[in-house]
Amino acid sequence: MGRNGSNIWPYVIVGSAVGGAVGYLFMTESGRRIRRTIANPEELSGKLEDARLFLERKSTEISDQVRSAVNKAKQSMEAGQQAFREAEQNYRSQFRGVESKNDEIASNVHQAVDNLNKAARTLEETILDPLCELGAIYRGVERGIRTFVGPRGQVSSFYKNERVQLKV
Repeated sequence: MGRNGSNIWPYVIVGSAVGGAVGYLFMTESGRRIRRTIANPEELSGKLEDARLFLERKSTEISDQVRSAVNKAKQSMEAGQQAFREAEQNYRSQFRGVESKNDEIASNVHQAVDNLNKAARTLEETILDPLCELGAIYRGVERGIRTFVGPRGQVSSFYKNERVQLKV
């Protein structure tokens, strides 16, 4: 038998796989259970039904856990949104309070400035205007006297001539 080395390897691999499977089925406890299950098909259908029920029960449990987690996540988001709305309302309320105080202060400042303007106007009308008029009268009288008396305290020639003419 002169076989080439490259043609023999597929047979070695297949033979090893078949030998391993037969050894597993006949030499291990789990292999014996598989053989019994294959030999008794009614037992196989019962085990398949048990497996189906087990999978159904587990999928229901997992579904419930996922639903519960989703509901908790929704509740958490709703609680977060509610906290955000409350904080926003609180902020807006505080801001309106500050704005109201600011408006009140500005109004008081405007009122104080208006009162100060009225007081200044009253002061000007009742004290400063009469003082200015008195000062103007004083300067007018002083200038009139200086003009009448002259720069050296002498009566001006104009008034002297007037007096002379009055005597005649």
